[in-house]
Amino acid sequence: MNEIVIIESCEEEIYESKITKHKPQHCKFPVLRLPWYVFQHTEVIISKQSRNLMGANMQLFEFDAKKAAVINFKIVKASTFLFFHLRGNAAYYINKNILITKMAKPTFYLTYSPEIQFKMKISRGHHAILAIALEEIWSFTTDELSPIFDDFYASMLNGSDQPIVLPHKRITKEVWSILGRLRLTAVRNIEDNIGLLKQISLCLSTYYRYVVEDNKNNPESEEIIGERIRRYLQDHYMFEDECRLNIIQRKFNLSEWQLRKIAKNVFGSSIGQYLNNLRLEKSIQLLLETDLTVNEITVRIGYTSPTTFSNYFRNKTGYSPTTFRKKSKKAIQN
Repeated sequence: MNEIVIIESCEEEIYESKITKHKPQHCKFPVLRLPWYVFQHTEVIISKQSRNLMGANMQLFEFDAKKAAVINFKIVKASTFLFFHLRGNAAYYINKNILITKMAKPTFYLTYSPEIQFKMKISRGHHAILAIALEEIWSFTTDELSPIFDDFYASMLNGSDQPIVLPHKRITKEVWSILGRLRLTAVRNIEDNIGLLKQISLCLSTYYRYVVEDNKNNPESEEIIGERIRRYLQDHYMFEDECRLNIIQRKFNLSEWQLRKIAKNVFGSSIGQYLNNLRLEKSIQLLLETDLTVNEITVRIGYTSPTTFSNYFRNKTGYSPTTFRKKSKKAIQN
């Protein structure tokens, strides 16, 4: 399976790139017998290792940042990922404004991503992530598991155009041990390859077990409710009445305080801010990909007033919707 995750750029320009067999000084989680691809930016050093397996691609990224930085990623093929945040602080955004997830402790989780661009914001220091992209052959029945997996697979199979992040789980001693075998197993033959696939399968089973056990103890955790609300807004952002706070509170059986707390912790913003950012993203897509009028787009994205929509659009982009469309199409033609 080919690489799925590609680093497109960093805020700082590259002034040196190389391939080396020797472990860079800042790397803490090396994968045995794989070369390092090292990109030296002014303030950030990025090192990558990649291993192709049958039905899976494993990529390790380590970052040594002298200051806070933004790194641009691209997912080149819609895929399911088993994702490990090994060290550091990181937050992931799409279209600059919409927070997808953030992490400050070693965690792992299952996620789906369409073909899309991400921005990863990291703080000063050392950061490390391991992403394992999985082919569709890894999907299996979830009859005895939490309903959250049914929602996940349904969205994945329907080709959702939004990333889906399942609950983060702490990387325990058990999981660190599996990761150690993933990183330190030399692949010399087909048996070694199959052995690594078995370790990935064990990681998946362990994650499922952790989620199911936690759901039994706390069936409505804050993170799970937040992701349900996120999916609800992504499906209903075009209907103003269905996105009112009192409707969301009633649907998810939450008080106003609970809803505000979940939105802050899961989205990093209020429900209204998240909804406006989501509508802005959709409006830009419609402006660039269709010939719909501004009035028609206003209705499509859930605004009741073209003036309100245009004012918000201008405030966020610096242009009216019409001017933005003209400038964008002119730039594409040139």
